Amino acid sequence: MTDLPSPVKAQPRLPIEVCERVIEAVYTDWYYSVSMSLATLSSCALVCRAWRPRAQRVLFDYVLLRDKDALYDFAELLDASPELGTYVHTLELRGYLHVPYSPVVLFLTALRGKLTNLAVLYIYGGEKELPFLPIYRYFPSLLTSISHIRRLDFADVRFPSFGDFARFLNTLSNLKELYCYRISWAVLGLEPVCMAKRSSADSRKMFLPNLEILTVCLQIDQGTGLY
Repeated sequence: MTDLPSPVKAQPRLPIEVCERVIEAVYTDWYYSVSMSLATLSSCALVCRAWRPRAQRVLFDYVLLRDKDALYDFAELLDASPELGTYVHTLELRGYLHVPYSPVVLFLTALRGKLTNLAVLYIYGGEKELPFLPIYRYFPSLLTSISHIRRLDFADVRFPSFGDFARFLNTLSNLKELYCYRISWAVLGLEPVCMAKRSSADSRKMFLPNLEILTVCLQIDQGTGLY
């Protein structure tokens, strides 16, 4: 009679809490490493069911979108799994933004109402195909869908006018931190109405009333001489 094979001895497994701490340690929001960390988190989410919830929460805490295709793919994903949108705390738009299909403009309609917990928005421009962002007249009104954000970072972005830049900011009345690096505009123009001085009795309508931190790094435009 042949002996039955001895049962395989179960190997000790790490508690899921330890695995979750490791998953959380993968994430970094450093500009040059964020893409790699997000790719690693995507792999973690596919390892097993036990890893998926924590990996998804960390993965969707910071969303990086480089073009309109990535934007629309993300929008479709949120349509299928709306709960993922509640995980998004930081949204970064990076790449070719001065184009007719600029993600900076399109994301307001594509993701409208889907990022209820968004707190931080990064807008980092790249090579310019148009002289400035293709902002249309109703663009500021769409910004009300993200008026709850607390931090905004701009880098290498050019607006049609200073008024467009001011109206962009004016809608985000809950901003506490604003960082502007190499921001410019095609024309300066008159002082925007939203920035005009108001009486103390009308203080509720102050420009950026909750702002606590402002960092500005501008450069001289070689074409117009404007900052």
